[in-house]
Amino acid sequence: MTALPVISVVIPNLNCAEFLERTIVSVLEQEYPHLDLILADGGSTDGSMDIVERYRDAFSHIISEPDTGQANAVNKGFALSRGEVMGWINSDDVLMPGGLSTVGSLFALNKNIEWLTGRLTTIDEHGNLLRAGRPGPFSRARLLAGDYRWIQQESTYWRRSLWDRAGGQCDETVKLAIDGELWLRFSRHAELVPVHARIGAFRFREGQRSEAMDRYHAEMLEAIERERALENSADDLIKSILDAPLELRSRSEAEECFPAIGGVDPRPLKRVQLWKHKVMRLLYRI
Repeated sequence: MTALPVISVVIPNLNCAEFLERTIVSVLEQEYPHLDLILADGGSTDGSMDIVERYRDAFSHIISEPDTGQANAVNKGFALSRGEVMGWINSDDVLMPGGLSTVGSLFALNKNIEWLTGRLTTIDEHGNLLRAGRPGPFSRARLLAGDYRWIQQESTYWRRSLWDRAGGQCDETVKLAIDGELWLRFSRHAELVPVHARIGAFRFREGQRSEAMDRYHAEMLEAIERERALENSADDLIKSILDAPLELRSRSEAEECFPAIGGVDPRPLKRVQLWKHKVMRLLYRI
């Protein structure tokens, strides 16, 4: 029998008591047998820690102290983690039913997978499903071309070995595009595997501003520019991308600018679907 890996899930939080309990419950209702759950609270004053106290026994570690931002909180959490597989869920987002079982099973069944992402899933303030779109396509070439929307952080998990090779931390100089900057570093070392399954969901809620998204895009373009400066691939497609000005591009815009980009995308979707029956057999043997 293939052993399921320990999965470390970090919940960074700062004054998000309105949604925090729903996030915690969405993780615990996974009933994943090898869960390493860590809370990294930045010193909340809104009653968040009263909520956490009700679930204290479910956490491997609880951090509650001032931090310098979300990247710092995530780093603190992962520094205490022990899982072979890692991911984080923000305290206003949720895991979808069966998400961790899907993640654990796929990593257990295929040692070649180093990171994966699920369907692009969103919910509203009340937890109602808004969308569960097809993931991908993704590739390093697309990222360098400015086509990075979206590798959904709530649905993305990776092996600790990849985390270590990519620097072993989130970049704390980045304030909003923490996930995207990390994906860029991951893409140096491994191909992202898109999976047709709901793993996590991003919550749209009142107070989220378009200005924040504008800043996210600006930070991502800065991170891509730095990554492009480090790139030394001899691949003709990569060279053509690096020779072109960097700008935010949609999938269709990237393919129009660089027609060969469609030929370098990872294509594991059908293969992942073929694992479905193996995954289910493994789950029922837990």
